[in-house]
Amino acid sequence: MTRSSNNHPRGAGTGAGIGTSAARDEAAVLSVSAHLTDRDRELTRLVGRHRVLTTDQLAALRFSSLTTARHRLSMLVRLGLLRRFRPRRELGSAPWHYVLGPVGAAMLGQEDRDEKKWLPQVRADRQLALERSQRLGHITGASWFFVALARHAREHGGELAEWLNEAETTLSFNSASAWSEVRSRFPNPDGAGTWAEDHRQVRFLLEYDTGSESAPVLARKLDGYEALASTLAWNDQVCPVVLFCFTSPRREQSARRALAAAREAPALRIATAALDPRLTSPAGPAWLPLLTRTGHQVPLIDLDDAIPDPWLAYRQEQARKRRQVAERDRMYRDGQDDDDDPIPEGPAPQASGEANRRHGGPDHRAPGRTAR
Repeated sequence: MTRSSNNHPRGAGTGAGIGTSAARDEAAVLSVSAHLTDRDRELTRLVGRHRVLTTDQLAALRFSSLTTARHRLSMLVRLGLLRRFRPRRELGSAPWHYVLGPVGAAMLGQEDRDEKKWLPQVRADRQLALERSQRLGHITGASWFFVALARHAREHGGELAEWLNEAETTLSFNSASAWSEVRSRFPNPDGAGTWAEDHRQVRFLLEYDTGSESAPVLARKLDGYEALASTLAWNDQVCPVVLFCFTSPRREQSARRALAAAREAPALRIATAALDPRLTSPAGPAWLPLLTRTGHQVPLIDLDDAIPDPWLAYRQEQARKRRQVAERDRMYRDGQDDDDDPIPEGPAPQASGEANRRHGGPDHRAPGRTAR
C-alpha cells in the first residue's frame, strides 16, 4: 500500500479533487496564482512532462536546500498543483514521489492554450497504476540520470541543454521516415539529451538498465537503433551516441560482451558506464566506448571525438550525389541537360527493394557490412 501526504490509502487522492469542472479549475488557478513564483510554475511543468519526480530530484533541479524544497513542495501539494505518494518498501521509507495535480493540469492547460492536454495525467486510475507499477523504479532511475547532469551543471559548470522523456524521444523520431514500417522498428530509449560543456555539445540516447533484462535482450535492441541510424544518415543527420548505464561493473562487463557481438554494433556509436547517478555524475570520465580502442574511460562531452561516426563516408557520398543532381537540374533549366551525370539513390516513390522497405531509402549498411 502506498502512503499519501494525508495518510489516505490511495496516494493518488492527495490534493484537490478530480471531479472539479473546468470553470472551478480555472477559478482555482486564479486563486493560487498570487502565491506562485516562476520556480513553482517550472516545477509543476517538470513534474507534468516527466510524470513523476521525487523530492530529492526536484531539490537538485531547482533548490539550494533540501529543507526549503520540502516546504515549498508541500505548499504546492496543498494548493493542488501537485500530488504526492510514497511507494511501499520492505526496509525504510521511500521519498515522496510527486505527480501532477488537477490545479497544476489546469494551469499548464491555460499556459499551453489547450485545456485538455494535461487532464489524462491527473486521472486517479492512471496515477494509482503509476504508484503500483513495477517500472516506477526504472522511471525515477532514468530521471536521476538527467537530474544528475543538471546538478553537475549547477555545481561545476556545463549545461543540460535538452532533456526529453521516453515519449518525447519517440515522438522526435517520427519525422525521420515517411514509412510506418520503418518507424515501427525504431527503438524506445528511456530518454534523450544534449550535454554542453566548453563550447561543445554531445547528443545522446539513454538506455538505463536496472538488470531486469538479460544481456541478449539488451543486444537485440540494437536492431532498432541501427534502423534509426541508417534513416538519419539518409537525411544527412548523425545518430546520437547510445549510452548504456548499468548498476554494477559486473553487469556492465557481461552486457558489453553481448553488445559487442551483435551484428549491428559496428553501425552504431555506443558507450557504457557502471554508475549510480544519484551519487556519481554522468558528465565525468565514466564512459567506455564499445568498439573503439581508447582503452580508458572518457567524459561524456568527449564521446563524439572518441567514437567516430560509422556513417560519415556514406553521408558524404550521398551529399556529393545530391550536389550532382542539383547541378544537373540547374543545367537542364539552362537548356544544357547532361544525361551522363549519375542520379543518386533515394527514397523516391518508385524506389524498391528490400533495403528500401527496411530503411526508407537505399541500402544503408555501414562500411564492411554484408547483406543479410
